[in-house]
Amino acid sequence: MTESNVPFLRRKAGHKIGRSGRASEKRIAKQLDVRTQPASGAMEGAKGDIVLGNVLIEAKSTINASITIKHSWLSKVNQEALSTGKSPALLVSFVTEDGRPVRCGEWAMIPMWQFREIFGTDD
Repeated sequence: MTESNVPFLRRKAGHKIGRSGRASEKRIAKQLDVRTQPASGAMEGAKGDIVLGNVLIEAKSTINASITIKHSWLSKVNQEALSTGKSPALLVSFVTEDGRPVRCGEWAMIPMWQFREIFGTDD
C-alpha cells in the first residue's frame, strides 16, 4: 500500500503543508505589525487573511519550488476587498517547512489599475 492510499498518511502530509502556511501567515502579520484574520478569513465580516490599513491581503505559501496562481484567488480577494472598501493584494511565499521564506521567496501581486495608480503610468 502506498502512502497516498493510507488515509492517515494523506492527512498527515496535508497538515504539514497547512502548518507551514499558518506559520508563514503569522510571520507576515508580525512583520507588518498587524494580526491575521480570525479563521483565516473564513468568518463572516473577517474577510481575507490579513488586513493592512486599506489593503486586504490573501496570503498563499508553498514548500514546493512552484505554485499555480489561481484566478479564483485573485477574484476572491478582489471581491472581498471591494466589498469592504479596501484594495486587494495577493502575497505569495515560497517557504521552508517551518514557514520561513526562502531567499527571494516573497512576492506581492496587485491589480494592474492599482499598479498604474502607484507608479503613475497611463497605459
